[in-house]
Amino acid sequence: MMRVFLVIVSILALQACVSVRQNHGYVLERGQTEVTGEPGLDTKESILAKYGEPSMIGTFNRDAWYYLNSTDETRAFFKPKTKARYVVSIEFDGAGKVEKVSKYDLTNSQHVKLVSRVTPTRGRELNFWEQLLGNVGRLPAGIGEEQSPGQ
Repeated sequence: MMRVFLVIVSILALQACVSVRQNHGYVLERGQTEVTGEPGLDTKESILAKYGEPSMIGTFNRDAWYYLNSTDETRAFFKPKTKARYVVSIEFDGAGKVEKVSKYDLTNSQHVKLVSRVTPTRGRELNFWEQLLGNVGRLPAGIGEEQSPGQ
């Protein structure tokens, strides 16, 4: 009995070591090798027909389209690590024809450290018990109110 228990625990422990991969963003369809456009030849319509809607459109320049793809890998409860990232930038001229195609990968990226500060708010902090028992005895809105006969 003890051996069966140890085998089950060992299998579960090994399962936690398996890495999980996740793809995000634009995924190439079968037969496609890369996202590309021919400057001066392709138009917005031809790019839409080939690849569909872009992952992002430029905020300040609506004639810049971006197709993004990233692959993340994680093990057990650890933070995911980005293994691959590809960005294809397609810029159009005023007539809607492809002007420039740029490709970027993980080597072109920069790590941005986010600020971990917290904005203080008014009021008081509730402790664990106040959060847990705070609504005990309160009725939902509308229950317990008398309705007048005309309503």
